[in-house]
Amino acid sequence: MEAGRIRFIPRPTLRTGRWCLAGRFPNSLNAIREMTASVVTFAPVWLNARELKRLFAALGAPAVDVRCVGGSIRDAVLGRDRADSEIDVGTPEPPAQVLARLADAHIKAIPTGIDHGTVTAVVDGRAFEITSLRRDTACDGRHAAVAFTTDWHEDARRRDFTMNAMSLGLDGVLHDDHGGAADARAGRVRFVGDPDDRIQEDYLRILRLFRFSALYGREPIDPATLIACERHKAGLMRLSVERIHSELAKLLAAPDPMAAMTQMTTCGVLAAILPEHQDVDALARLIVAERHIPADCPADVLVHRWVRRLAVVIPPSAVGAVVARLKLSHGERERLEQAAGGPIFTPTQAPTPTSVDFRRALFHLGAGTVMDRLLVSRAARPARDSHHDAAAWRSVLTAACAWTPHPLPVGGEDVMGLGIAAGPAIGRILAAMTEWWITAAFVPSRAQALEELARMAREVVGAKR
Repeated sequence: MEAGRIRFIPRPTLRTGRWCLAGRFPNSLNAIREMTASVVTFAPVWLNARELKRLFAALGAPAVDVRCVGGSIRDAVLGRDRADSEIDVGTPEPPAQVLARLADAHIKAIPTGIDHGTVTAVVDGRAFEITSLRRDTACDGRHAAVAFTTDWHEDARRRDFTMNAMSLGLDGVLHDDHGGAADARAGRVRFVGDPDDRIQEDYLRILRLFRFSALYGREPIDPATLIACERHKAGLMRLSVERIHSELAKLLAAPDPMAAMTQMTTCGVLAAILPEHQDVDALARLIVAERHIPADCPADVLVHRWVRRLAVVIPPSAVGAVVARLKLSHGERERLEQAAGGPIFTPTQAPTPTSVDFRRALFHLGAGTVMDRLLVSRAARPARDSHHDAAAWRSVLTAACAWTPHPLPVGGEDVMGLGIAAGPAIGRILAAMTEWWITAAFVPSRAQALEELARMAREVVGAKR
């Protein structure tokens, strides 16, 4: 097959939304069959979007070689495309010409990054980032000085990874100068060209490499690339804390970042950005434990999954230092402190959803924190193979996911209504009532709670006498 040209054309039954492969292949009919089989399900469902067609027409296509670029192409090759995918667009024309064309077509334009050639177009409510083709003229390890070009090959050469260097026109032709489609399908995250050159252009690419490996990699990062990362890891200190925070969060939020984290440890990159890190084996146990989380667990219980994973990568004593250096948000800080706050069950206790300790934790901490502590403590324990043990942990995780808050049915006004003056006594009575409520498994009615409250109030009054 001629490098860089795979043509995707509609099947005869267009309503199926499927696409099939045509193009130029090397000699063998078997090669054609093999390639067809490998991409027959490739279905860029967004390619016929009305808004996209209107935008391309406004930008002068087909006379102007306008193409879709970036992650939408990669995801389509992997069969992960959606009708509402975010679509980036490239054009050989400079930003001023892009703005003029959008104005002529009465399309709203926002100069979001015009100095670097990027304009956002809003077409019937749908936003598209349009970037003029560029070539780097100077790099300082983070920001590149660019010049505009009309050469798509030149633009592709400045991309980070091969799977991000593809482009696709409305005609269905995939332009793939660097073998990105094959790399994406193989789960191979590979730099465009020489790893040393790409890294020195922008040291953030070291962290992006491991994030993309966690998200898309099925093959290990090749040794030469890891050596290049180790050689240039000092350049990570030139990155802003915010960018390091963002990349680490995205990496740890990946479905299974274990292989990437292990390779980061091997080449010293993890120590460069997270010097407090400890053995990452606990992360592997945590990821296994997370598989017991029920599929229907509410999203608000699982928010900040990456923070829970961070909690097992660092020792509890390092939480304060990590919070300060990574500039965690208030919510992230609280979640990390709570996740590292200790187990719900002691090592000698069997986890059970009916235990008073479990109910007490849910009442005071909430389902999200309890879930974090259960999983973190599970990761801290040596692996156990017994079916009973695994079933017990699944039962408490299921109970945490299904937790509904049960507010105490009495309050301060009820206490004062019994003649107790405002002051510390009210707090003590309500604390005792809360413990009674938890021990009773949140079952008593308000009438029963008022009866118990009256009994406690009499004891307080009697004690004063």
